[in-house]
Amino acid sequence: MEDTYDVVVIGGGPAGLAAALWLARYRLRVRLFDSADPRNRWTGAVHGYLGLEEVEPAELRRVGREQAIHAGAEIEAACVEEVRGEIDDFVVTVGDGRSVRCRRVLFATGLRDIRPEIPGLDDFYGNGIWHCADCDGPSVTGQRIGVIGWGRQIAAFCMQMLTWTDSITLFTHGRDAELPARSREALDRFDIRVVTEPIERIEGDERPERIVLQEGESEMVEAVFFHIACGPGSSMPAALGCEANEEGILQVDRDYETTVPGIYAAGDITRGSRLAIHAAAGGTRAAIGIYRSLLPAERRV
Repeated sequence: MEDTYDVVVIGGGPAGLAAALWLARYRLRVRLFDSADPRNRWTGAVHGYLGLEEVEPAELRRVGREQAIHAGAEIEAACVEEVRGEIDDFVVTVGDGRSVRCRRVLFATGLRDIRPEIPGLDDFYGNGIWHCADCDGPSVTGQRIGVIGWGRQIAAFCMQMLTWTDSITLFTHGRDAELPARSREALDRFDIRVVTEPIERIEGDERPERIVLQEGESEMVEAVFFHIACGPGSSMPAALGCEANEEGILQVDRDYETTVPGIYAAGDITRGSRLAIHAAAGGTRAAIGIYRSLLPAERRV
């Protein structure tokens, strides 16, 4: 056993770093473990983050780490393998076998996107191909875009993309889209064409320009979004018994505590927008909730 902390934060994205910063500001002893495998590593810039203009994800993380460390947090690049124990006495074990004890645990482990296996998609991912309408929709205003997806939520995704462009083609990549009648009517109402033929590849020079179909025909595009599915970035909350919905999104209360006492969660693994600024806000709110939970009884009035 290496040491004892008030809080261990698992995940070094905006949620985890904001939490570590504020926990340290509250003079709590905090250790953050970061696997250094962020969800937005493919993205060219973080958009709409107040006070920062089009900052690269790696730069935002660098600045966040510096702020948290300066406030007193300890940060280590390591993968957490296991969390066990109960409130006020958790044991967190990392990949090399070392363990630390802590009173509270905060999961800021985010989500993992399922990308369609289409040749060319990875070549442009983060540079003309994206998955987040909120983040990157404003960058394609007025452009001709393709949307790849086939689940029940794909029509709602297309409706959101209409905020920025009315030139949208939906590609189901050979699948039968799970579209209720109301969804199909919405697509028809806004002239969103549905192409069911499988995609052979995505082509372009610096950015995607063509979606080539299996039969050889091409659809011209200026940008592509995909909306398939995503899952939790870590299975540990489920192993601990934290309640979640069918998508793995954790249930938390107003202080961001999960259904397991002493286990908290913030960021994309909780309900709400997937924006970086929202994740940072969630991490801050979780830190406040943890701080209040650790106040000694004689200071509670």
